[in-house]
Amino acid sequence: MSGFGGAPARLEERIRVDADGQVTAFSGKVEFGQGIRTAFAKIVAGELGVPIERVTVVLGDTALVPYDMGTFGSRSIAQDGEILRRAAAHARVLLAAKRPLVGPIPDLIPGEPAPPAAGPRRVEAADIVTGRARYVADLRLPGMLRGAVARPPVRGARPSRVDDGAARAMSGVVAVVRDGDLVGVVAERQAQAVAAVQALEIEWLRPEVPEQDTQSIAIRDDPGVDAALGGAATRVEATYAMPYISNAPIGPSAAVADVRTDGVTVYAGTQRPFGLRDEIASAVGVESERVRVIPLMPSGTYGRNSVGDAALEAARLSKACGRPVLLQWSREEEFAQGPARPACTLEIAAGTNEAGRLVAWCYDEHTNAHGSGGARDIKIAPFTSGRNAVPPYAVPCLAVTLHIEPSPLRTASFRSLAAAENVFAIESLVDELAAARGEDPLELRLRNTQDPRLRAVLEAVAERSGWGARPRGEGHGYGMACTLYAHGTYVAQVAEVTVAPNGRVRLGRFWCAVDPGRVIDTNGVRNQCEGAIVQSASWTLLEELKQRDGRVATTGWDTYPIATFRDAPAEIDVHVMGTQSEAPTGVGEPPGVPVAAAIANAVFSACGARVRELPITADRVRTARR
Repeated sequence: MSGFGGAPARLEERIRVDADGQVTAFSGKVEFGQGIRTAFAKIVAGELGVPIERVTVVLGDTALVPYDMGTFGSRSIAQDGEILRRAAAHARVLLAAKRPLVGPIPDLIPGEPAPPAAGPRRVEAADIVTGRARYVADLRLPGMLRGAVARPPVRGARPSRVDDGAARAMSGVVAVVRDGDLVGVVAERQAQAVAAVQALEIEWLRPEVPEQDTQSIAIRDDPGVDAALGGAATRVEATYAMPYISNAPIGPSAAVADVRTDGVTVYAGTQRPFGLRDEIASAVGVESERVRVIPLMPSGTYGRNSVGDAALEAARLSKACGRPVLLQWSREEEFAQGPARPACTLEIAAGTNEAGRLVAWCYDEHTNAHGSGGARDIKIAPFTSGRNAVPPYAVPCLAVTLHIEPSPLRTASFRSLAAAENVFAIESLVDELAAARGEDPLELRLRNTQDPRLRAVLEAVAERSGWGARPRGEGHGYGMACTLYAHGTYVAQVAEVTVAPNGRVRLGRFWCAVDPGRVIDTNGVRNQCEGAIVQSASWTLLEELKQRDGRVATTGWDTYPIATFRDAPAEIDVHVMGTQSEAPTGVGEPPGVPVAAAIANAVFSACGARVRELPITADRVRTARR
C-alpha cells in the first residue's frame, strides 16, 4: 500500500524506537478533537506490546511526518490508522530479529490485528481540562507582532486607493502592508492593529459579477424511471431545503507566521498541513521545502480549516515586516468572511408498489460547491456535493442528478459535505411514503433494505428505543432515520421530541446505533457520536446564516444561536456495533448525517407537521400544521 503522494509507505517514516524504549509514531493527520492521537497511540502500543505511556504520536508537522493530503472525510483511522498498525506490527518482528527499522511497510501482516492497548480515554484530556493545552492564539514568539487585515465590503472587491496616513501615525503601529489585494497593519498589540485598520481610508473597486452556469451531473440515470413512477401504487413528491450555515468555530481562525531569510515557520489550526505549506510557499515566494507548518489545536473546525485564510495572511504580513506575526480573526470576520456550508433545494419523487417495495426514485439535488468552487470541485462533485445522494435502499429504477448552482456566498467543505443535506431529504421522503401508505416507517425501511449491516443497525436502534411501544401524538413523537455513509459506516437513529402548542420543538432522548467496522476505541466512537448528534441538532433546530445580496448579515452569537446545554438531547444512548472482521470506516462525520431527518420525522409523529425546510423553527411548525 502506498502512502499519500504515491510513494510506498516506509517504516522509518512511521515508527521510531529509542534506546530507552520510548516509541514515536508519525502521521500526517491532524488532531482537532476527534481523538486520533489517542487511537493511533493505542494501535501502535497494542501491536508493539508496550504500555501506551511509552508511545508519543507526532501529527501533521511537515518537517517530521510523511506527506498527507489532509484530515477530512472520517478517513484518519481507516487510512493512517491502518498504515500505523502494519508499521508497528512489522517493527515488532524486526525488533525481535534485532534488525533496523527501515524499509517498505508490508501490505499484508500475517495474523489478526492486535487488540488496541488500554489507556486513557483521551491522551490530551488532562491538558484541555486544566488549561495547559496550547491553542494557536496562545502562542507567543520573541519579537512577535499582531496583525489585522482590512476586509472588502463585498466578496471579491479590490482596493483601488489606500490612504494610510492616519494609521501610520497611530501608537504602536509598525507597518501598513499593501501586498496585492491584501491591505493590513502590524502593530505591537492587537487593539492597536485593529484600530489602525479601522483608520485606513480605502476605496474599493467592486467586482463585476460574472455569469455563472449551473453544472448538472448525472450520478445515476436508469431507464424507465418515469414509467415506473407513473405506475406506482403509492407516489410521493416533495421538496426540501436547507440554508447556508456557518462553521461557527468557538474560537475564530488564528495563525502565527515567522517568515525569515533562512526559512518560514507557520503555526496554524489546519486540516491540510502540506497543502497549506505549498500555498504559503507560493504566497511568500519560496520553495515548499523551506516552509514548515506546525499544526496546533484549533478551537473547533468542521471543514473550516481546510482553507488557510489566517495563516496565509499572517505569512504575508510577516514577510513584509520581517518579524513573527499573530493574526486572529474577529467573530464578525469569521461569520462574514469565512466559508459557509452550502444551501440546497432537494426535489424527490418516489413510489412503491402495492406490496410496499420501492419501484422508482427520481432525485434532483440543487446545491453549491462543497469546496473552494474551482474546476477541481466540479470534477469531484459526485463525491463531495453529491455525497450520499443515492438512497441506501433497493430501488430498481433510479435517476439522481446533481446540480451545482452558483452562490453569492463563499462556500466550502463542512462536516459530512453534502451527506447531511441529502440524507435529510431521503429519510424524510421515506417517512412520507410510509405515512401515505399508513404503515410503520421502520417496516418500510426494513422491507426495502438488502444490506444486512444496515438492517442490523435499524433493528438495534428500534429495540433500544422501544420503537414499537412508544405512544405518539398530542405533542410527543418519535422519528427514525438511517444512512450508509459514503465510506462504509452504518448509522440508524431515533429522536424523541415534544412540540409545544406554539410550535417550539424540544429534544428528549436520542438513540444511535453505529457500525463503523473494526473499533479501536469504543469510548472515542461514543464521543464522536454524541458530539455529532448535538451539533447536527443545533443546525436542525437553530442555525441559519442570514445574507442579503451576497453580504452576510450575521455578525455574532446574538443573531446566530447555536445549541447550548438546554437545547441538547436530555439523554443520548449510543450503541456501538463494531464489525471486527471489517476494516475501520470512521465516525467523525457519519453520526451527524441522519439527525435532521430523525428530528423532522419525530415532529411529524408528534403533531402532524411535516417541516421540509431547516431550521425547524416554531413558525415553520405552526405553518406546517395548518
